[in-house]
Amino acid sequence: MAITREENDLITRVEGEAPLGKLLRQNHWLPAVPSDSLIAGGKPQRLRLLGGDYVAFRSPAGEVGVLDEACPHRLASLALARNEAGGLRCIYHGWQFDTAGNLVETPNTDREQFCKSVRTNKYTTVDRGGIVWVWLGKGEVPPAFPDLPFTALAADQRFVTSCEVPTNWLQGVEATMDTTHLSFLHSSIIEIRGGGRTAVLGDTTARLEFEERPYGFRYAAIRSAGQDRRYIRVNNFVLPWYSVICASDEGGPATVFFSVPLDDVTHRAWFVHFNPTRRLGATQYTVAPDLLNFPPLPPGPAKDNWGQDRGVMARGHFSGFPQHLVTEDFAMFMSQGPIVDRTREQLCDSDGAIVRLRRILLQTVRKAQDGAGVTREAIDYSSIHSISKMIAATEDWRSVA
Repeated sequence: MAITREENDLITRVEGEAPLGKLLRQNHWLPAVPSDSLIAGGKPQRLRLLGGDYVAFRSPAGEVGVLDEACPHRLASLALARNEAGGLRCIYHGWQFDTAGNLVETPNTDREQFCKSVRTNKYTTVDRGGIVWVWLGKGEVPPAFPDLPFTALAADQRFVTSCEVPTNWLQGVEATMDTTHLSFLHSSIIEIRGGGRTAVLGDTTARLEFEERPYGFRYAAIRSAGQDRRYIRVNNFVLPWYSVICASDEGGPATVFFSVPLDDVTHRAWFVHFNPTRRLGATQYTVAPDLLNFPPLPPGPAKDNWGQDRGVMARGHFSGFPQHLVTEDFAMFMSQGPIVDRTREQLCDSDGAIVRLRRILLQTVRKAQDGAGVTREAIDYSSIHSISKMIAATEDWRSVA
């Protein structure tokens, strides 16, 4: 799919009056912060989403709020505010805001009606699935909440981490829909982990088959496994940025990846590791030392090839980024630049999922530009299921998935 510069801007830019940013702001719940990173009565957490600056906090009573970062009085940062029983109190002049965004006290003026006259933005929040979500749109009725496969699970069946990445959001989403890079970029880490898929991922020419869904699409990457068998990986893309990725082995934990735009050239990469049938247990994610900075970014600057270790490459590691599988991905995003110039790409047949992803995003944004809005169908997000499995060569993957 050839892409023009105007199309590239349409599916990447989110700041100001950018059509995509307006669509996301009005029609989607945005992941804001991991729930466990907000302590009741603790410090407010600075938050950037779609080019805007906010603070998230949990009151001493446990209620969550998201406010504009700038106090409407003199625009001092509410990240410096005191977190008191009645809400955040700006330390500049003592104005206090509750979790719903209402101005409740102005101790430097004694006019009773003054609080009601001050305009504040009010944002709806939901604390679910280990994540605090916020709706930044206008109006009284937010969109239906997408109950993804992990949001209703018990806390010991899922774990959430995230990391701020200095690139555009779409670079992250596209990587999750690119199946053949597993056989190259991640080959050493997959070999280290072991498991049934190590050998079959040596087949680097997976055949792709697609199926449209109300939420986006799902696709099967089909590889020959010899002896009249095939190895299939069936993954799902859910608008606007969710990738539901299959477990490495049957019965193991699956992952939902999503890359949420903070602004045009920065995104927060989210990772929800979950097991719908049993306790999650110890994984590479549950041992994360920092919920807001894991998996780690590449360890070096661009001038040093982002810290690529040629020593471990000489000893057999394919990429030279042994820190984590996702660190390898981050290095690729950062090497592409802040926003990829997709007009210069030369795609091949293994890029089918990426082409489809871009086409759906373009169609969605253009419909919104034409005033059609976003169709809010009744979608059972909780039933979206991705699998990896060995099947007979004569078996249809759809019957298994």
